[in-house]
Amino acid sequence: MENTTNLNLPYIMPSQAQKHVTHNEALSLLDAVIQLSVRDRDLTEPSGTESDGERYIVAEGATGAWLDWDGAIAARIDGSWQRIAPHVGWIAWVEDEEKFVCRTVTGWFDLSETLLTLQNLHLLGVGTTADSANPFAAKLNNALWSARYAGEGGNGNLRYTMNKEGPPGVLSLLMQSAWSGRAEIGLVGDDDLVIKTSPDGTTWKEALRLDRTSGKASFPQTPAFAALGNLTGGNGAFVRFTGSSSAVMQAIVGTVSQTGGVPTGALLESGANANGTYIRYADGTQICAGITNTQITNSVVVTGWFYNSTPCTATFAAAFSAVPQIIFNANRSDGLGAVRLTACTVLNTTTTGIQGIRAVSHANTHEVNNSYVAIGRWY
Repeated sequence: MENTTNLNLPYIMPSQAQKHVTHNEALSLLDAVIQLSVRDRDLTEPSGTESDGERYIVAEGATGAWLDWDGAIAARIDGSWQRIAPHVGWIAWVEDEEKFVCRTVTGWFDLSETLLTLQNLHLLGVGTTADSANPFAAKLNNALWSARYAGEGGNGNLRYTMNKEGPPGVLSLLMQSAWSGRAEIGLVGDDDLVIKTSPDGTTWKEALRLDRTSGKASFPQTPAFAALGNLTGGNGAFVRFTGSSSAVMQAIVGTVSQTGGVPTGALLESGANANGTYIRYADGTQICAGITNTQITNSVVVTGWFYNSTPCTATFAAAFSAVPQIIFNANRSDGLGAVRLTACTVLNTTTTGIQGIRAVSHANTHEVNNSYVAIGRWY
C-alpha cells in the first residue's frame, strides 16, 4: 500500500530516493483538507487570480482546469491545481456564504438541512449561554410559535404542553422585572390554577385561584369578589352584598325589606288588595293607588255654589312610615255634566278622607269616582 486509506496521503517507501518529496506532498495534502474552508462553491472553472492555499468546491458542469471535477475540492498547491476527492461526512466552511456544508452520498448540502433531528441535548442557548441551572436559555426580542397548517402536513392547531411530576410540585410562568419576580401564573404547590403578584420578588400575594375540581374562582385579596364564588341564581336575579366578604343572590322583583336603612330584600315589590295597589322600592319609596265612590247632592252645600258629598275614608293598600303626598282625580260615572273635584279631609299613614265637590246645582245626585295616588316612604 503506497497511500493512506482515508486521505490518500503517500507513504514513504523503503529504499525510496528523495523521501522529502513524498513527505512534503503528504504535508501539502494535509494542509489542504484539515480544517477545511473553501472560498466558494459556485464556480465551474478557476478565474486565474487564485493564490496558493485557496480551496474551492467545484460546481456542477466544471470545465477548464477543473474539467470533470464536479463536487470535488480544488486546492491551489505550488502554483497548480490539485483535485481532492471528498468523503461522505466531510464538513467545509464556505467563506462567501458564511455557512457550513456537509458532504453526503448525493453531493454537498447545507449542514442545517442535514441536522433535521436533535435528540437528548444537555444545553441549548439562543443568543445567550445556557448553564446547568437553565439548560435552555434564550435572549431575544421576539418569539413566534405557529401551528403547522393542514396543507403542510399538520392539522392547523397548536397546543403548548407543560407537565410537572405531581401536585406538590410547581409548574408556572414566572414574570420578572430587572430579574425580580412580579407575577406568577400556574400550578404552584397544588393542582389549582393560581395567579400571584409581588412588589419585590419576595413577598407574594395570591390574587386569583381557580379550583381544579369545581372550576369556581376565588379572590383572596378581594373579599367582595370572593363572596361571589359560591353563588347560584336564576334568571332575573341580582347580587346583593351583605358585608365586606359575603353576598347573596336576590330576586329583582319580590319582597323588599331593610335593616337599619340598608336594603336586605328585592329591588321592587308590587301588590294589590281590596284597598287598591301599591309599589315599594328598595330605596324606601312607596306608591299607593285606589278608587272610592261618593255621591254629591244639592242638599249639602259647602259654600256659595259648591256642593259636596258625605265624607268617606280610603285605606291605603300598604301603610306608609310617614304621611304621604296625595293626588286626587274625580271622574263622573253617571254621565251627568257638571264641574266636580275631590278634596282630602283627613290624611295619615294608613288612610285618607275623601269628599267629592260639585261646582253647580243639579236636580240629580252625582256619582263620582274619586281616584288617588299617594307617594311617600315605607321606611
